[in-house]
Amino acid sequence: MMVEACISKYLLRTKLKRYSLLIFFTLIYIFGSAQNSEVEKLKNLRKKYQSEIANAQKLLEKKGVSKNNYLNELKLLNSKISSQQSIISTYQSEIQVISNEIDRNKEFINQLATEIQSLKKGYANLIVEANKQLSSNLNELMIIFSANSFSEAYRRFSLLKQYSSYRKKQGVVLEHTKAKHDSIQAINLQNLREKQNVYDLLNNELESIKLAISKKENYIDKLQQDEVWLKREIKKKQKASNELERNIEKLIKESLASSSKYMFSNFSKAKGQLIWPVKDGIVTSRFGEHNHAVLKGVKVKNNGIDITALKENAVKCVYDGTVSRVIAIPGYNKAVIVRHGKYLTVYANLVNVYVKSGETIHSNQDIGQIYTDSEDKSGILHFEIWEESKKINPIEWLANFN
Repeated sequence: MMVEACISKYLLRTKLKRYSLLIFFTLIYIFGSAQNSEVEKLKNLRKKYQSEIANAQKLLEKKGVSKNNYLNELKLLNSKISSQQSIISTYQSEIQVISNEIDRNKEFINQLATEIQSLKKGYANLIVEANKQLSSNLNELMIIFSANSFSEAYRRFSLLKQYSSYRKKQGVVLEHTKAKHDSIQAINLQNLREKQNVYDLLNNELESIKLAISKKENYIDKLQQDEVWLKREIKKKQKASNELERNIEKLIKESLASSSKYMFSNFSKAKGQLIWPVKDGIVTSRFGEHNHAVLKGVKVKNNGIDITALKENAVKCVYDGTVSRVIAIPGYNKAVIVRHGKYLTVYANLVNVYVKSGETIHSNQDIGQIYTDSEDKSGILHFEIWEESKKINPIEWLANFN
């Protein structure tokens, strides 16, 4: 009976260990998958910011030397620095994700080492105990035939058979656990190498941003020397913005007063998926109220976003719709307003407009060119989105990459 109890106890313990190991390795897989997913998201986000930096650098290399160009270049530098800071943030997040994974893996390695020792000890004790019993009963047949009844003999026979099978599997379980232990050790070493690589890239990015900030401070110093000109430019821009806003509000009132309803559009379903109105552009002024790039304590308000791009890049319609207006706005040159059901998209500071009022227009169709003066190689597109009479942030509607 001692052999029967010993073998039964061993079989139960082995099953429990197998189940615990299965759960344990499943957790490792889940954590590993979650880490990979998070790191991939960070890498994709980094690609977006790196693309913005490349575009900004391309535009910076083509700027002129007038005051306006200095101001625009400063805005480009601000966008570049913002993207660099975002890249630094993704590197820091990635280092944290890898660090957390390393810490979790260390716990797994310790648990596996404990599990291996426990399995080895349990297996050794079982062999010693079983050998003692087998020696006293001569062989397995004596154990079976010494039973008091047929059912007891059959039960002993079944247990011995299971014991023989599990004893063979025990070696496999030990080898499998050891292999997992070594595998996680290797993963940890790889994670440490990746962490060091990311850390080195982070330091390089920090050095790069120091240079950009130094250049930015130089531009600010130059521009601050003519505060009168800067304030005049702010007023000029605000006057153009107010005139554009009045024209849009007038158009909205006319539409509401009209008996004919505008055509239905699925524009609302395109949030976050709209194409960019200009290729390889950089947002140099964001939606809403924010600090002026140079003048301290001065706030500027933007009803949309300003996108700086090379003048040879045509302005595109972001979604199917109908051209409601083509108007001249002092300070914004020409503006095109396109209706998409209850939504409007606005493209201002254009020249060579290719569409006219009442025309049906499609997504990605050319609208016109960005205005640029004779000294500059790039221009600024002013872009707005309205929902009825409500101004909305275009950044939330445009796709991640342009």
